[in-house]
Amino acid sequence: MSTSNRMGQHYKDVAAIALKRREDAIPKEFLLPEKITNSLPQNLTSISQTSGHFTQRESRIIESSAVEILANIKSKVWTSLEVTKAFCKSSAVAQQLVCC
Repeated sequence: MSTSNRMGQHYKDVAAIALKRREDAIPKEFLLPEKITNSLPQNLTSISQTSGHFTQRESRIIESSAVEILANIKSKVWTSLEVTKAFCKSSAVAQQLVCC
């Protein structure tokens, strides 16, 4: 095996380990279903609205400004826990989509 083939294989092994570690660290309910990840559009900016992975409430939260979020928490429309979960779910999805 040539040096370049070994380096390429090593990279693939390291990448597979990193992807598995990332997947294991994300709560299962935050992971995008395979049916979504297998047919991703080229423009990923609308995934939160079009994937069906987010509830309407979660979508509303993650699309709101900080001012709106604080006002809705203050008026008890949303809890800080549900806002945190919506953003954690959104962050987990972003990790899956861009493989940072």
